[in-house]
Amino acid sequence: MSQPEKRLEIPFKITVTRAWSVYLGRGLAGRIGDFVDLKAYSSLVLVTDETTDRLYGEPVAAILAQSGKKVLRFSLPVGEIAKSPESLAEGYTFLMENGVDRSALLVILGGGVPGDAGGYLAASYLRGIDYIQVPTTLLAQVDSAIGGKVGVNFGGKKNMVGSFYQPKTIIADVDFLKSLPPQEMRNGLAEILKYGLAMDKDLFERLEHKKDADFKAAELIPIIERCAALKAKVVMADETERTGARAILNFGHTIGHALEAASNLEGQHGAAVSFGMVVASRISARLGMLSASATPRIEAVLKKFGLPVHAPQVTPGELLANLKFDKKTSGGEPRWVLLAEIGRGVVNCKVPQALVSQVLAEVCR
Repeated sequence: MSQPEKRLEIPFKITVTRAWSVYLGRGLAGRIGDFVDLKAYSSLVLVTDETTDRLYGEPVAAILAQSGKKVLRFSLPVGEIAKSPESLAEGYTFLMENGVDRSALLVILGGGVPGDAGGYLAASYLRGIDYIQVPTTLLAQVDSAIGGKVGVNFGGKKNMVGSFYQPKTIIADVDFLKSLPPQEMRNGLAEILKYGLAMDKDLFERLEHKKDADFKAAELIPIIERCAALKAKVVMADETERTGARAILNFGHTIGHALEAASNLEGQHGAAVSFGMVVASRISARLGMLSASATPRIEAVLKKFGLPVHAPQVTPGELLANLKFDKKTSGGEPRWVLLAEIGRGVVNCKVPQALVSQVLAEVCR
């Protein structure tokens, strides 16, 4: 880990069922105790997956141990299997066998999968104990760690069991991103483009005008900060997805989740969302909502960052079959997030199935 630099604290506090702050900068993982009072807890449980534990488990555990508190380490398997009921049961058993009580703190270190599974472990163990998120991937830092959505998969479907349970704080250290493989960077970039397309035209155009697909830490910090601020605003308006405002964050995810369910895209959430954004953009244009000239721009930016605009590995029928499990479905019909223009999404849209099938036939090749 690099030497700590002066931290950048995003200048807002997220006020929902309980308020918490996001800290963003370089070298922050070495100073976790500056952002949360570790000494206030009976014990500290570091929850990671096996890959993250191998890279960072020992040094982060040593940092936590400086508090003088007992530090336990629990590693989930790598990939979506970590979000299975069996992995969750192993987590409960570990906590129980080690006498972890309601005054403990779970420190969730990793990407979106450990964040979801570890967060749900915290939400459900002893009816809820405190946890913090220390996201190590770009996707988690810009999206999944923020907002308190935690959960596990069930019956072969993503996130079918879960809760809204807010962390005490989020500590996003961009130095972790140095170790990410290209695929993980693409996963995060897809979510960043989601924010740009659905909520922030300037953010989209910043990426559109970028000459290459590589980012330095100095470039990433303001991008991550902007995405975190956008998500925080939505979460504060609709914490538990009851008013419909939070649905804007699902742009690209309607078909994206169907693609993940229908094909073997383990660890490629960004590819699924990219494909989903292409489908939603083309539908928007066919409905006369989005300028026809916008879709080539959108697809060109996705391709520049190595994200797919076609899905040859599935059929339209397979995707349509999985749409019925979308959590935004109402009255048996999916509710789409579409675009009125780049930077302005529209939620709760009904789309004729014939049009969906037509667009899917174009891109499933």
